Amino acid sequence: MQQEFNFLRKSKAVLGAMLLLLAVSGISIGLGLDYVAQERQQIEEFIALDAEQRAYKRTQAYDWGGAAYDAFHATWNSPSDLTFAAIGQRDLNPTMMRIRALAVEGQIYETDSVNPELALAGRFDFAFVIAYLLPLIVIFVFYDLVASERESGRLNLLSVSAENSRSIWIPRIALRLLGILFAILAPLWFGGFVEGTTLSILLSASLAVMLQLGIWTALVLAIAMQLTLRSESIASISVGVWVVLTLAIPIAGKAYIENAVTGIKGAEVALVQREAVNDAWDLPKADTMEPFYASHPQWSDSEPMTDAFHWKWYYAFQQVGDEIAADPAREYRETMLARDEMTAAIAWVSPAVAIQRQLEALAQTNLDASLTFEDQVRGFHEKIRRAYYPVLFREVPFSKERLAQIYIPDFSEAAGLGSD
Repeated sequence: MQQEFNFLRKSKAVLGAMLLLLAVSGISIGLGLDYVAQERQQIEEFIALDAEQRAYKRTQAYDWGGAAYDAFHATWNSPSDLTFAAIGQRDLNPTMMRIRALAVEGQIYETDSVNPELALAGRFDFAFVIAYLLPLIVIFVFYDLVASERESGRLNLLSVSAENSRSIWIPRIALRLLGILFAILAPLWFGGFVEGTTLSILLSASLAVMLQLGIWTALVLAIAMQLTLRSESIASISVGVWVVLTLAIPIAGKAYIENAVTGIKGAEVALVQREAVNDAWDLPKADTMEPFYASHPQWSDSEPMTDAFHWKWYYAFQQVGDEIAADPAREYRETMLARDEMTAAIAWVSPAVAIQRQLEALAQTNLDASLTFEDQVRGFHEKIRRAYYPVLFREVPFSKERLAQIYIPDFSEAAGLGSD
């Protein structure tokens, strides 16, 4: 082993590749930590500003409907303790929203997230390094393991001098693997220490990274040790395998999925809800109140309304708008889940897709996490509605004192998020 260590020390190209990997991994972790720190600060400022504005609006309220209309409530999707390693879909979906007692589907799907042109490039995070750059470093480190000895004329001598011809490669492979492991795991564990990442999550992420390294090492060594070709040819074949598994299959798979699984888009859900709400202004009040009372019979004994505007009619057709948009929203969700399920199938033949999905699942930045946040927003929105419906539909006389008694938990309490 000492001899192999000395040999590795003299191999400036291999050492340079490992140092490059260490630097790139470190940069990706640093960028991830900075992203998480900025997002946490933005959420903190967002929550404080939201509470301040809502308190001010309450001082200006003079009826129940106006108080509910002006009362925005902050909702947020806090980054997990592994988000720094895999940003995932947090760049594509909103992580902060201000909602109120109006129809919620439009509020969810009309929220702007990021510039779609910028989102196309993705974010340079640790998951990207492991999925795309690590295999290239593995190829560079191992492609000429055997070919270089053959081309220099030392291979026959090494084979004769060893009891088992394959055993001569084990120390060399192990030493290079240890160097690569240090280059990728040291930054990850440093980031985990800074973030206070749960040990079990950090170990799971490390095992996923090691599995990715093992797969690519096995592939490159199989090519390097089985083919009696020049090192340049082995390198070309290995890079070709990388192109197929890392680029061609995911790109072709994405194109196939988008063509095979079509369905309604989020903007269309918002449009359905908006049209239902807008159309209600031109309909008789009974056309709104009958379906509302059918789904909310507890308010069916509310006092009848005149032809004049009434807040309870306004909030009733907001609710009915959500009920009309429920089926399109469900279809949109099923479309996303179907595409995600097909992407999971592609992961079986593409290590790049597999490792990104694993890390995003551990970091809670995948599709499931985004849908969970949406469900939490809907649940919180329901609590807001229930807080105002009794005073609206029972036509309780308005007063600032009674308004102050209306209790709506903040989003962290309502969604069971602890102290975030």
